[in-house]
Amino acid sequence: MGITQPESAISTKNRKSWVWSVLPLNVGVGGFGTMVPLYILYLGGNVVQVALITTLYNAVLIPASIFWGRMTDRLERRRVFFVIASAGTTAIFAAMFLLPNLSDLAALYGALGLVVTANAVAANLLVMETSEKRDWVASYSTLYLIVNLGTIIGVAVGVVWTSTLPLGPFLIFCAAATCASVMLSYRLISEPARTLETGNLSPSPADLPSRLYRYAVLLAHPLSVSKGTARDALRVLRAARAGAMTGSVLLFFSAFLFTTASAFFNTPFVPFLVRSGLGDNEVFAVSLINTVAAVAVYRWMGGFARWLGGPKGGLYSLVARTILCLVLAAAALAVSGFAMFLLAMVFYALMGLTYAVWNSSTSVVLLSSLGQARQGSIIGLYAALGALGTVAGSLFTGYVAYYLGYATTFTVAATLMLLSFVVLRAALKGLGHREPGRLRGEDQPVMQESP
Repeated sequence: MGITQPESAISTKNRKSWVWSVLPLNVGVGGFGTMVPLYILYLGGNVVQVALITTLYNAVLIPASIFWGRMTDRLERRRVFFVIASAGTTAIFAAMFLLPNLSDLAALYGALGLVVTANAVAANLLVMETSEKRDWVASYSTLYLIVNLGTIIGVAVGVVWTSTLPLGPFLIFCAAATCASVMLSYRLISEPARTLETGNLSPSPADLPSRLYRYAVLLAHPLSVSKGTARDALRVLRAARAGAMTGSVLLFFSAFLFTTASAFFNTPFVPFLVRSGLGDNEVFAVSLINTVAAVAVYRWMGGFARWLGGPKGGLYSLVARTILCLVLAAAALAVSGFAMFLLAMVFYALMGLTYAVWNSSTSVVLLSSLGQARQGSIIGLYAALGALGTVAGSLFTGYVAYYLGYATTFTVAATLMLLSFVVLRAALKGLGHREPGRLRGEDQPVMQESP
């Protein structure tokens, strides 16, 4: 079905207010995202269990996104997917609290990966169905702000909660927050008179960076994959084998190395902080500064990000992240306690900032080099490689950290990041004749977010 303007039957109030239904959901999910590795350690697990359970969750996200994309097209309703996501997440948090053991936690965390993506496609479509086409960027920006506001609130509550209360009952707060989203979904979401399909979600260069950002940080709404993704990705690969897209394929491979490296330091980072003597509230504080820094780049530092939005932005970010990983590897050998807390605050804030700049740079370069006609293929292959890199990195990093130590783990992350830099530089040479860093006005990246 083609894009049509929303019917006047949809009230102005509903057009503007439905986005608030996602706020409590992201409060609960955002807070739990920081809590889960702490809770695994609390239940007697170690860095290997953290990595394996995280890998299970990441692996479930891939088929879950495809499944919910197809169901959204089939049912052509929106509210039901918000209710499924909120009610399912509430039930899972409650079950986690009632069943405090590692095996049940692993199974329930995998189930969370299935239900938490239920409203991702519906939310994207509802933005377009309840606003004029000329207002889509502003509407996505509003949704982005509310999603990240919820995450920040959830993590901030976690800082206060763990300063005075035990960790386990924080699940009750997370469940209560997501339960509020169930009620808001019924109250605020009205079905649009005309509906769109997932095929209408091909992004422009302006909104792709934010979509990939949401997928990589694995918050409430990972990137959704439509039913055409696999077919489109195969078309890209065939073109690559024919030699038509060498620079672009190198760019994809650089992104794969990047997500693998990111998983290598993100997955064991919380167990490392705990081993270094940080308390639960300090871990939540470190996570909070990372989230705020990444959001600030997109929301309040748009001019700076656009200045670094071309090829140099991605290269500079990779160099910076390589150095940061090496610094952390050295710190793992000698720093602990309050000094590690201060170092981690600065380190993770810079990681959030450099990730946002890298993501904006490489995604815009890719889209501008291939043009509008191949966007569906690009988003499919990017999603597949990003997911594969995250799963591979989270799977192996636990064993590396457990048997070889955290210093070795972060050194491996730095090595992978450096390899990503080398491949990206080669990719940009292959795309250099297109001057991807010099974009026209309509192709300039806009630092706004959609789920």
